[in-house]
Amino acid sequence: MAVTLLSVERYREGHVAHFRMFRHRKRSERDLPTPHFELAVIPQSSMPYRFWMMGGTGGGGVEGEMEYRQAYAIVPAPPSDASEAVIEVREISWERFGAGTRKVVSVDTGPWRFSIRLRPT
Repeated sequence: MAVTLLSVERYREGHVAHFRMFRHRKRSERDLPTPHFELAVIPQSSMPYRFWMMGGTGGGGVEGEMEYRQAYAIVPAPPSDASEAVIEVREISWERFGAGTRKVVSVDTGPWRFSIRLRPT
């Protein structure tokens, strides 16, 4: 499993983090599951962070591989006096949806950590 932080869009209200993930497809996986990230940000904010996926694409690439790109909102923005922030992907749940239900079929445990130097905006 490989996770790459492609970019971070910084806004006054929050950030948008763009990720790419790649993993080998298991032989037993006929239907491709959808990844869901469990995220954390350091330093802590005075308000708890909220995260949600804003969009994504991907699935089967070359036979035996899966590649996805996803964007996650991070709200609020890290404290303005912080010189550095760490975005941590704690785990990735692979989920299947159908008939109004959601089923976690596997979990990849991290953490994958990405350190970002913050400059004043």
